[in-house]
This record gives sequence, C-alpha cells and structure tokens, in this order.
Amino acid sequence: MDITEQEYIQLAKECKLKYDELQKIIEKKDDELQQIKKELISCYGYVRILDNLYNQQIDIEPNIEMMLNVLRDFLSQFAEDNLGI
Repeated sequence: MDITEQEYIQLAKECKLKYDELQKIIEKKDDELQQIKKELISCYGYVRILDNLYNQQIDIEPNIEMMLNVLRDFLSQFAEDNLGI
C-alpha cells in the first residue's frame, strides 16, 4: 500500500503538532523542576544557618535540634542524589 503525497503531508503535519505539544510539556516540566531546585536550595540555606547557630552553642530547644538534624540529613542526601551538589 503506497502512501500518497497528500497523506504524507498530512502525517507530517500531525507529527509536527504532536512534537510541538510535547515540547510545551517538556518546557513546563523544566520550569517546574527549576522552581523546585530553587526552593530546595533556599531550604538548604536556612538549614545551614540554623546549623551554624546550633554549632555556636546558641540555646536551641531539643526538639528543634532533632528536627534540624533530620532535615539537614534529608536535604543533603536529596541535593547529592538529585541536584549533583
């Protein structure tokens, strides 16, 4: 079964539309990923500040200390695994 030139052109147009649609999805996902990276880096910065305060022997409640340790470990591991840091 041979394909006519008109059918070929129609298929090419459909492929172009699908490609453009997928490109928009990829761009949206890239933007979302970039925002997540920024938020994680901000969180990590706050944790580092709290960690520095703790290391300077500033009085921090025991529960906050425990949460700080868990959060710092989680963010460090996440950054290594997902951000290449």
